[in-house]
Amino acid sequence: MAESSVLTVATNVFTSPAEAFVAIKERSRAWFPLILLLAGACVISVLYVYSVDLPWLMEQQIDASGTQLTDDQRERTLEGIANMTPAVPAAIGAIGSIVSVLIWFGVLALYYTGVSFATGDGIKYKQWFGLLAWTSLPSVLGLLASVVNLLTTDATFMLQDNINPLSFGSLFSISSEGASIVQRILLSRDITFLWSLVLMLLGYQQWTQRPLVTAAAVVLGPFALIVGVSAVFA
Repeated sequence: MAESSVLTVATNVFTSPAEAFVAIKERSRAWFPLILLLAGACVISVLYVYSVDLPWLMEQQIDASGTQLTDDQRERTLEGIANMTPAVPAAIGAIGSIVSVLIWFGVLALYYTGVSFATGDGIKYKQWFGLLAWTSLPSVLGLLASVVNLLTTDATFMLQDNINPLSFGSLFSISSEGASIVQRILLSRDITFLWSLVLMLLGYQQWTQRPLVTAAAVVLGPFALIVGVSAVFA
């Protein structure tokens, strides 16, 4: 069978996932979805930093974190932020986005590899990493929506939770102010996250031929753990 191009695989992720899963297992080529995801995250980080009022944002973050500062400490902190060129926090945000995405995919791929080792299905780390990257492709739609939102809306006093108009918090007009860690996590997720989760579940089931219930337990397990731990330490 002729090898599918990355554009064909990308199209199939949305229109014919089963065909995409076959191509990804044969050759992951995770670099393509990674470039799109990382580039989108970096663009959003830069756009946001250059649009928002940085001293205001820092003040919101200080208040949200519960950090106790004297009036003098707060004033000096905000003054330092006001005098800082936006290029610095923009670069920090972009680098942070790249590192966090790579770590997230890397850890999840390691988890799936461990499951494969325990069940003996023979699927390797590189294949799992590729599947994770490709099934996250719908997130690009959320990234595009965020870019459009930042370009068309006055973001001077926009909280980070409101950047993505497709997030559940934005869609249902639910404020994250005063929300618990678990609630903030759930409100920050968007509809493309659920799409990607379903794709990962279908891909896992197709690759391993496990029952749907088993596949769901494996795929949803890490997220249930994150929510549970966050709830305990909230």
